[in-house]
Amino acid sequence: MNYGLYLAAAGALSASHRQDVLTNNLVNSETVGFKPDMVFGRQRLPARLDSHGYGAGIDPQLMLERLGGSPTLDPTRIDLTQGGLSETGNNLDLAINGKGFFVVQDGNQALHLTRDGRFAINGEGRLVMANNGMAVLDSRNRPIRIDRNVPVEINSRGDIEQEGTVVATIRVVMPADPGDLVKVGGNLLRSDSIPEPSNRGFDGRILQGHVENSSVDPISLLKDLVGAAKSFGSNIKMMQFQDHIMGQAINTFGRVA
Repeated sequence: MNYGLYLAAAGALSASHRQDVLTNNLVNSETVGFKPDMVFGRQRLPARLDSHGYGAGIDPQLMLERLGGSPTLDPTRIDLTQGGLSETGNNLDLAINGKGFFVVQDGNQALHLTRDGRFAINGEGRLVMANNGMAVLDSRNRPIRIDRNVPVEINSRGDIEQEGTVVATIRVVMPADPGDLVKVGGNLLRSDSIPEPSNRGFDGRILQGHVENSSVDPISLLKDLVGAAKSFGSNIKMMQFQDHIMGQAINTFGRVA
């Protein structure tokens, strides 16, 4: 196989993936509580040195190995940088100033995490996410019930008060291993290291009547997106060049033979 064609194709694939991730981040630059993905690349080892052992027994090609084994990608990671806070005036809109996630539960009793604090009270008196109806859980991992006819006050610890009585405390957690956070769509995340319910507070505070903006920086993102597009175009041109060189070689050697 033409080694230059292989390297250029790998570079084009990496740049294409980078464009996809950055485009998704840009689309969500106005999504409440959105956390962007980060793309990480690295140099793949030549086949002979690959740790998977696929290159066992291959004769060394030292000149080619100096070129490396092409770029490759590591799994994307989530940037947990906090976004700015915006005041909404809605008493059921909440923002976390600091680390942590709200815990919500879907219809199958599965737990999810989110920074999207746009909440509402459904017809059954439960505190739910306004966009999908998932139940917001309290510090005992139970759905929160609220009297919709009584004013609601929520303090910085997440205590929900009605008529001077604390009716529930909103559960806010930080996974033991933030690296295992996985996006599952709908501005929700999944984690296998959610700590057990406890009365211990979290490192931060809750602001009532606010939401957290997306932590995407559109200007920097556009710059990175343009760079990824240029990288993709350059690698495609290199593939065309390698294809042209191979065609010339075949035609020239064919005539000589």
